[in-house]
Amino acid sequence: MKMKFIAIAVASAIPAYSASAATVFENDDTTLNIGGRIEVRGNISDANKDDENKDNGGNSNSFDDKSRARLSVDGKKTISNDVAFVGKYEFELTEKDDNSKDDTEINTRHLYTGVESSLGNLYYGHQNNALTYLTDWTDMAEVYSGYVNEYTVASADRAKNVLRYTIATDSGLTFQVSGNFNSESEYDANRSDGYSTVLAYSLPMGVELGIGYASSDETYGNGTDKDTSDAYILAARYTNENGISAATMYQAGSISKLGIKDSDYNAVETYLGYSFGDNAINLTYNYFSADDIDELDIQFVAAEYARYFGNVALYGSYKYNLLDNGDGGYGDNDKDELMLGMRYAF
Repeated sequence: MKMKFIAIAVASAIPAYSASAATVFENDDTTLNIGGRIEVRGNISDANKDDENKDNGGNSNSFDDKSRARLSVDGKKTISNDVAFVGKYEFELTEKDDNSKDDTEINTRHLYTGVESSLGNLYYGHQNNALTYLTDWTDMAEVYSGYVNEYTVASADRAKNVLRYTIATDSGLTFQVSGNFNSESEYDANRSDGYSTVLAYSLPMGVELGIGYASSDETYGNGTDKDTSDAYILAARYTNENGISAATMYQAGSISKLGIKDSDYNAVETYLGYSFGDNAINLTYNYFSADDIDELDIQFVAAEYARYFGNVALYGSYKYNLLDNGDGGYGDNDKDELMLGMRYAF
């Protein structure tokens, strides 16, 4: 089947399905799924203002549109009871800030293939790092969570040129390891080699414990100077049938960035959620502090309410920033924020 025909078939099938990750083709050994979201979001914060340049056309409005759309296509080819080949492509569309005619930005989130077997799964491409298995535990809010692990390529949620192996046992043990090869992430365009690995264990009472380590050979200066950044992670999460979920992650190590070499740092992220019926309340805390790089500072608490109507979500999220004026700036600002949004998933 030619690729052009596949693209047309997928696009024409989208309006016919309202459930997330719809199966658009299936036979005895092949499955093709599509999914995605259309999400409109408005952000209200003084961080959106450009007061220094307001006399020269800079933005003087506290409102900024953060809308986006995503589309994913994934497939699976089963070879036997023990082996299957898989592939996935997902991209995100946002609008550029300028007024150009072609004002759409495209960001690839996943582009990988792999083999899944009884001996574990092996994937290569633009995908999650191994450490993402742990950092996802606290990245559960609709908006303000998942901030403190994006500063290095090997600890980021996703990166290019990643080879990842995963295996999970019936006894509750999960192991993942990934390697980064001349890789870059969504928030760091500098090329890096590195790796990450995690080990987690599930207990019968809804508790899962995990440890992880990541190392990246990061370009940190204005030239080509490189130094190793590393991250040690301890994490735990809890879920029960009464709608209560909680997770916490502690991270420490050294980081080389913004012209500074080998700065010690520590970070904490905590999530607490309660769902009742079609409602959810989420509370988060994010903290990152490097000894010698104030621009990396992150510290805030956030509260969120979300209401779900099947595959539609309405939510409001408020972030109360705890940084002093002028602190941070690279991964987060020093202002309070309000985000209002509606998401339609298919």
